Amino acid sequence: MLQDKKSNGYNKPPIFWGLSKAGAIALTVGATVMGFTNPPRDEYVNYASNKLATEIKKSVCKESKVPDFLSDFTGDLVKSCEKLIKSQRTTIKELMDNATRRQNLILFSVYTTEFQGNRYQTIGAVGNFLTFPPEEIDKN
Repeated sequence: MLQDKKSNGYNKPPIFWGLSKAGAIALTVGATVMGFTNPPRDEYVNYASNKLATEIKKSVCKESKVPDFLSDFTGDLVKSCEKLIKSQRTTIKELMDNATRRQNLILFSVYTTEFQGNRYQTIGAVGNFLTFPPEEIDKN
C-alpha cells in the first residue's frame, strides 16, 4: 500500500537530490566556460609559430666554440640569424597554418601539425595549449 510522505514521517528530499542538482549546474557552467574559451585556429598558429621560431633559434642561432679572435664574427652571425628568423615570422605562420588540421570538439580542440617527418598533437582548451611529445610519421 502506498503511503503519503507525511504519514510515513519523511519530510525532506534525500540529500543526494540537492547535490545532483548542484553538480548538474556546475557541469553546465563548466562546459559553457570551456566552449567560450576554446581557442581559435589563429591563436594556435601563433602559438605553434612561436614555438617553432624558438626551437630554430636554439638549434641554429647559437654560438660555437671558436678562437677568441673570431668571437666578434660569430656574435654577429648569431644576431643576423635571430634577425632573419624574426623577419620570417609571417612565413613561419603560413607554414604552421598549412601543416595543421583542427578538430573542434566544442569544449576543446585537437590540433595536429605534421612537420618535418613528425606529428605534433596539441589540445587547446580554456585559452591554453598542451602539446604532447612528437611522434614520427610512418613513411610507408
